[in-house]
Amino acid sequence: MPRIVPVIMCGGSGTRVWPESRESLPKQFIPLIGARSTFQMIVEILNDPAVFTAPIIITNKEYRFRVAEQLDELGLAAEIVLEPARRDSGPAVAVAAELVARRSPEAVVAVLAADHVIGARERFIALCKLAAEAASDGAIVTFGIKPTHPATGFGYIRPAAKLPGSSGALKVEAFVEKPDAETAQRYIAEGCLWNSGNFVFRADVMREEIARLAPAIA
Repeated sequence: MPRIVPVIMCGGSGTRVWPESRESLPKQFIPLIGARSTFQMIVEILNDPAVFTAPIIITNKEYRFRVAEQLDELGLAAEIVLEPARRDSGPAVAVAAELVARRSPEAVVAVLAADHVIGARERFIALCKLAAEAASDGAIVTFGIKPTHPATGFGYIRPAAKLPGSSGALKVEAFVEKPDAETAQRYIAEGCLWNSGNFVFRADVMREEIARLAPAIA
């Protein structure tokens, strides 16, 4: 299988872990766990040339030097794409899909957050490969997380039947945005998963879906 093109979303305003995280130094650049920032941790996880290409980093222009400095600390290279203004994740995904599709329309892209902690590297890479198989056939794949408590700050995924031809991926019946605590508890009892916000897709498929469903950002 061709290598996966990882795209790391590295924007944000740094308000969720204040005061440690702030606009000038958002949480993805802070070593909150261990000696590395979460941005550096995901870059290191993706440093497997047999599975992934060099990553594409989409970030705000204000963070371009921090991204470059933290990559330099790792001795790793990446392509850096700067947003002229903050427009959240939808337009950033559209840019990633367009950029990769122009080079290789059927390339598989993994859009990943820069502020997540991934503990089991080998398990994560195995899941990326599984997701890439489904994405190669035209699916848009998201990673679900088994909930540990009725969180109200996450969206939830309601899984359905197994995806035909897949080694383990499931269809999604519905996405549900951040519920109240009582509803979240019910979702957990019903087998719903947290939506991680990380996605794997073929570049041309995502570009076509954005043009169809959200033409304003296509």
